[in-house]
Amino acid sequence: MKKNYLFIAALCSALTFAQQTISFEASEGFVPGDLNGQNGWTVTESSDGFITNQLITDEQASTGSYSFKNAHLAGSGPQWFPIIGAEKSFTTPLDYTNTTISYDFRAPEQLGSDFEFAVYGIDETTQTYEIMTAVGFENQGMVYLYTTPNFGGYLRTTANWQPNRWYKMQVQFNTDQIIYRLDGQVIHTAENTGKLNLIGINFLHNNYGGDAYYDNITINDVPLAVYDMNAVALKVYPNPVQEMLQISLPANEAIKQTVIYNMSGQKVKTLSAEASVNVMNLSKGIYVIEVSTEAGKVYKSKFIKK
Repeated sequence: MKKNYLFIAALCSALTFAQQTISFEASEGFVPGDLNGQNGWTVTESSDGFITNQLITDEQASTGSYSFKNAHLAGSGPQWFPIIGAEKSFTTPLDYTNTTISYDFRAPEQLGSDFEFAVYGIDETTQTYEIMTAVGFENQGMVYLYTTPNFGGYLRTTANWQPNRWYKMQVQFNTDQIIYRLDGQVIHTAENTGKLNLIGINFLHNNYGGDAYYDNITINDVPLAVYDMNAVALKVYPNPVQEMLQISLPANEAIKQTVIYNMSGQKVKTLSAEASVNVMNLSKGIYVIEVSTEAGKVYKSKFIKK
């Protein structure tokens, strides 16, 4: 089923994201080139490893100098549904009754790929990922929506898009409704039936041709344009990791305790002052690592167990 594309694409990882703007700028800790691994972003994984053409680029930008290029993957054919792109998950889930997510979109041409944005949560009972809603900029210039979980409630809106101009898409989650706006105009209002907190977003295409650019991704309309400094202070490597995960803290800081959590928030490993952690016995997937120091500081990051 289509909801399983998150697993097919192996989209994962992240750092805290709530209440900030991501514009892919140097001031936020991004550098031009491959997006994979930058500030918690993860790109689609193929049988040959993570693809390398999902880029931070200066070709286009709605804000600042850079944007994310959701590029066509040459040498790979069209897909049944969008799976080529990048994902960002949240360390702290966002409230499904009071969260607004917006982003800027631009594509140089039509008649190529469908470009899709999705927001997802996790069902704690079944431990399955659930798509809360999705928005698509369709290849012939139409804007479509999936208004109920797991790609239900498909709707062709009356909104349209043209090549070579920036559009601002906003999805507002309220207690009872999801409101969709394009350039500030409401294009649809749907019932909020998902009832799961939001744990991540992704931007994907189905590889029929052409590229798209994304910029100015905003959570809860707060343009802080900063990234979590813990991501700089705490380094874990290699990432992805198969056996031994190394922990690196700023100079003169000593590890007191390390705790590893799975994506459901369950504690799976606790260690004392160790700079190397054996994760061989962990299942494949995404984990949060929390490192406490002797000075009382707490750093968090994420890693992928392969």
